[in-house]
Amino acid sequence: PVLSSSYLGFGHGSLARDSAEIGQLLAYLVTHHDAEQFALVGHSTGCQNSIHFLKYGQQELVEKVKVVALQAPVSDRETDDDHSEFILHAQSLVGQQRGDEMMPRSAFWAPITASRYLSLLDVDGEDD
Repeated sequence: PVLSSSYLGFGHGSLARDSAEIGQLLAYLVTHHDAEQFALVGHSTGCQNSIHFLKYGQQELVEKVKVVALQAPVSDRETDDDHSEFILHAQSLVGQQRGDEMMPRSAFWAPITASRYLSLLDVDGEDD
């Protein structure tokens, strides 16, 4: 299964949406395939997804997760690039309730919303 945030989709998603999709998959496997235990394997942002699911997922499903492997966890915020100008722009959009608007093309290598930009690159962002 592929989450809707996979590939270039990560720029307009959220950890909450990914956790909900992980929960839907696990619930399906429990209901239709009698699954009893799960292992989550996260790569890059998938590491944050795994941790977010463990913290905020549906408790009866979280309890079935017995193993979590985090491969190449990252902090996008800790790059050498200066994102301060675009962080201010994203904060302004979010402050105006326009967090779903796309950032300028020069802000990031992939299409990304203002909310997702802050999640990835602002201090204490959801992905930080």
